[in-house]
Amino acid sequence: MTATSNFDENLGLEATHLVELFRYWQSLLRVKELPARADIDPQAIPALLPYCELIDVHRDPLDFEYRLVGTLIDEIVTQSYTGLRLSEIPTQNSPSLMFSLYEQVTKEKRPVRSVLPYTGELPDIKDVESLVLPLSSNGHDVDMLLGGIALRRPDRDNY
Repeated sequence: MTATSNFDENLGLEATHLVELFRYWQSLLRVKELPARADIDPQAIPALLPYCELIDVHRDPLDFEYRLVGTLIDEIVTQSYTGLRLSEIPTQNSPSLMFSLYEQVTKEKRPVRSVLPYTGELPDIKDVESLVLPLSSNGHDVDMLLGGIALRRPDRDNY
């Protein structure tokens, strides 16, 4: 049995590009291991990169740091998050929904899909479908997260 059989095949994802990101991550799985950052080839997913982010996991105390933020994400947030820890962002520090989401993926070592309210200043965004995927340099301990987002407009029911 391979590691891919341990994860829900669709997670309830609605946005097509998040389904593509999830399938790409699944293709990186090794038997009984999680993929590592080194396994990700940006050239294999160029159309997905604007919607993606890489987040470092820090421990003692638990915190998360935005290492890389896609261009679309940069356009919708109120400040640049690259290089910032969640503990430095008032709307994202513990016990925020974002912190809890990253914590869940880190502890459970499995992908999580969620829909979060949009808290930025742009009026044409209703909410954000978020996919967070665990990464591990040693195949077991989660030390990085790969995130992807999709935006829903107020006048739409889908992403």
